[in-house]
Amino acid sequence: MKIKKSMRPKRTLEKFAAAFYGKKAAYCLFAAALALLIMSVQPGLADYVEDGCPEPDSLKSVDSGTVKGGVYVDGGHGLDATPYTQTFNVPGNSTKFARLYVGVWGGNARNTGTLDVTFNDFEFETLDLKGEEDDNPEVYCSGNGVYWVTYNVTEIASPGSAEAVVKTGGSIDGKVYGVVLVAVYEDEDGDDVKYWIKEGNVNLHGESSDGKGDTNDELTVSFSGTVNPDKYELASLSVVYLTGTSGEEDYLYFNDEQLSDGTNKNDIANSKDYFDFKVFDVLDYLEKSGNEMRVERGEEEYLHPVLAVLSLSTGEEGDMDLKVSDLVVPLLYAGEENIIKASIENIGDDPASSFQVALYVDDRIVSTALISSLRNGGKKTVEFNWEADCDGEHFLKVFADSTDRRKELCEINNNNTPLKVNIIDLTPPEIEIEQPEDGESVNSGLILVSGTVEDTSEDISVTVNGEPALLSEGKWRTEVELPAGFNRIFVSAVDGAGNMAGEFLFVDVPGSKEISPKRDLLENGERNAIVQGTSRAIPEKSETESLPFPPFAGGAGILLAAFVQLRRRWGK
Repeated sequence: MKIKKSMRPKRTLEKFAAAFYGKKAAYCLFAAALALLIMSVQPGLADYVEDGCPEPDSLKSVDSGTVKGGVYVDGGHGLDATPYTQTFNVPGNSTKFARLYVGVWGGNARNTGTLDVTFNDFEFETLDLKGEEDDNPEVYCSGNGVYWVTYNVTEIASPGSAEAVVKTGGSIDGKVYGVVLVAVYEDEDGDDVKYWIKEGNVNLHGESSDGKGDTNDELTVSFSGTVNPDKYELASLSVVYLTGTSGEEDYLYFNDEQLSDGTNKNDIANSKDYFDFKVFDVLDYLEKSGNEMRVERGEEEYLHPVLAVLSLSTGEEGDMDLKVSDLVVPLLYAGEENIIKASIENIGDDPASSFQVALYVDDRIVSTALISSLRNGGKKTVEFNWEADCDGEHFLKVFADSTDRRKELCEINNNNTPLKVNIIDLTPPEIEIEQPEDGESVNSGLILVSGTVEDTSEDISVTVNGEPALLSEGKWRTEVELPAGFNRIFVSAVDGAGNMAGEFLFVDVPGSKEISPKRDLLENGERNAIVQGTSRAIPEKSETESLPFPPFAGGAGILLAAFVQLRRRWGK
């Protein structure tokens, strides 16, 4: 860290000491003063640490206290290339404390680059991102090159609209996870608020790919001091994660009570854009002292908690009123990711803080989104990422404040009129033959053939060698009688939309005079299974020559492929 000129000891100190104690004593006094100065500066360093900095298992406090007003926390919007723009709207009459955060993906810990940030038309000096060599006190770098960069914007984050623009350069990947603003604001008509702001960059991770090395599984954040739970009407916990993966379980606790994001409590970091900003109501879990938050990695391969803000307010919520003003629905496909957009308006007289918006298909929640704050008269658009697991005609509804946490002027206008949609199915079924095994020798001509089938459609049929199979809860089975010799078993499935898929294998019934499949069918260590009209190579343990297959399409391709394989096998 470079010491600013104004922070360097004055030469007059040395001259003063020399006059009274002699030159040697002067140098000793000067050295002692310099050592004290370095010691006073050192705690501000944020050197790169793989497991997390400044600590591998906690976040450090940057501000706490009380204010007549509130704490504004907002940001987003997920991993994207630069220039990256994020807008804010700071409430209140004046700003007491404000901090801007920028998350950047470096690609790895060895890459270096630059970061340029403009906030409210104020251009900060270009910041060097140095990965493993980083020692900038405003930069938290951990893991495989994950940056969480801080800016003090107290003087320029005045109440009203604000905008941050981020640009990156150099050999780093340079994509931005998200930009977050935390502002402690004063409001002469506001309530008494007690708050804690914690920051850092903890790398929770599993074992390395080679199975060696320690894991980092848990983070604990303490909110010190005593509180009177009966004094407060609202208690809000805001958390930000980077690098989380949807579908990999992770858990969040407040005073040992597991928190939930609507109906979801086992996958809090569930964004598909590696940026999660969640707000939780923790009033019911508040203790007089020893309040703490705990993050458990669970199944997440990598998870970076970087921010936690706890705010307690004495006032009840004002006169807000939320409604769904617009819904944008593209063509929807079963078995694929679909993006649905909804605009939420606050038509009330007061701002609304942290509420959940949910997408329903018929009467089932399929996706949720969070709005951290929405001023009165304001509008925000949320995106739902939904992998449709059904097809046909269904009804879509979007609910604002789906968990019914906010008190509104009107509680019956929070959702749109149900929209009838048709979900298109273009995905073939997925078939697996579990019994018998490919190339197996069976002891009887009558054998059981069974397996599983998966599809978004409930209307599905399975046949084995042209004969229908019994199907129940995704499992199918039937018996087929095979003559002595080398036999092919072909399984096909068709769903309600007409999508077809097929799988086949070969078995040997005793009495065959044909060539052993061990030497010919599985020749070259590679079997070609025809799936959904294409050939897929499945490696086997063998050292002989492979049998390449061209791709085919549709049921005709499957039969032709099988015919070609048999001709090659018998040399005809």
